[in-house]
Amino acid sequence: MGMADRAILAATTAWCLLRHPVIWNRTYGHSGVFPDPARPASYVDKFLWRKIFDHNPLYVTACDKLASKEYALSICPELKTAKVFWSGRDATEIPPALLVGNVVVKANHGCRWNMMIRSGDVDMAKLLRRTARWMRCRYGGKFGEWAYKNARRLIFVEEMLIQDGVPVPLEYKFHVSNGKTAYVYAARRDGQGNELKSHFDRDGSYAPVPPGSGSQWVKIDLPPSFLRMREIAERLTAPFDHMRCDFYQIDGEIYFSEFSVYPLSGKGIINTRLRDLAGDTWDIRQSWFLSTPQSGWRRFYAAALLRWLDATDRQKL
Repeated sequence: MGMADRAILAATTAWCLLRHPVIWNRTYGHSGVFPDPARPASYVDKFLWRKIFDHNPLYVTACDKLASKEYALSICPELKTAKVFWSGRDATEIPPALLVGNVVVKANHGCRWNMMIRSGDVDMAKLLRRTARWMRCRYGGKFGEWAYKNARRLIFVEEMLIQDGVPVPLEYKFHVSNGKTAYVYAARRDGQGNELKSHFDRDGSYAPVPPGSGSQWVKIDLPPSFLRMREIAERLTAPFDHMRCDFYQIDGEIYFSEFSVYPLSGKGIINTRLRDLAGDTWDIRQSWFLSTPQSGWRRFYAAALLRWLDATDRQKL
């Protein structure tokens, strides 16, 4: 790699630090390592790079909960997903009859902005306050999660998925790099609402976490449909260089839950072996930024970054 490329990459690193100090510092605080989004090699740096540079228009679809449902069903019509009963901009317009059963009220443009309603037990004042706040806010702005900015600001009501008389407690999250699952994260709620967690390799082998990680990390059995879920996850995420794809299973049926463009806001995972594996298998040369012509100074940066990535690969041989 020539001196010109080194100068371009160094200047881009300085620009990232000066232009995005908040998310740069946040990444440093979580990882304890000096981030270099201009030359992203690690899992953590690649997510910071994605926030700053890789503004793939399809990320908006992935962050828009209603649009992501439509996309998933268009690719895999055999999938199921929670039924949507109503959507709009003002929760006062929700038909009262929709709130008498088991439903979930969600924001279309955010993460963990939801309110569960069991057997019609709803505090309308709280619901209206919360949904009004969702509608006023842009999710992910302070974390640099660009794609949420253009997701449609909507409130919607969807069915609550029930299994054995309770909201379905177990969710499977597939982290897919360049069309191949890197690892799987399973999360289960117990009767007290606590989350129990497990990590698995691509083949479904349990991946123990480091000692001292906490009692919430337990071994969770994977369902017989695991390989089918993995195949669907890899099909749904094919257009992306890296994406998380989540599912539920009820009575053998696979339900699409959502995508995550920025899982844990790119902080990384507790299992460093799996984190490093995901970073190694994630090839950003297949990203939107590096596979789509850029303009201005970003064009020169993209070309220099591609040469750096190719040189780095050659050094590994």
